[in-house]
Amino acid sequence: MTRKSKGALQLALLAVLLAGCTRVEPLETAAVTQSIPTPAKTDQAVIADTVSRGPVGVKPLAWANPSTGSAGVIEEIGVDPESSCRAFVTTQRTLEGETRFKGLACPSGDSDWKLGPAQ
Repeated sequence: MTRKSKGALQLALLAVLLAGCTRVEPLETAAVTQSIPTPAKTDQAVIADTVSRGPVGVKPLAWANPSTGSAGVIEEIGVDPESSCRAFVTTQRTLEGETRFKGLACPSGDSDWKLGPAQ
């Protein structure tokens, strides 16, 4: 066997060995579940939800909206005698400043409450 054929045989043997090491297998990954981000709530939705769960009367009830950074205190919740709505007085602190207003929160039929026209 010549030196040249011996080198070719070694190269062929190396190629066969390497071919066995390069087998492609499917990549296995752990199951990754991505949570679907919930849509950001408006301040009005947070206020209406807080009013719907709060007790009727003059008991301060804090609310905060992490989506907007706004917060406030519901100072009073009353029952509107003409509907199933609740009248309320609240403050609202935003980046623009603080306001105080009266509002009306009403059931919307889809288990959420919505703000109605201000009183």
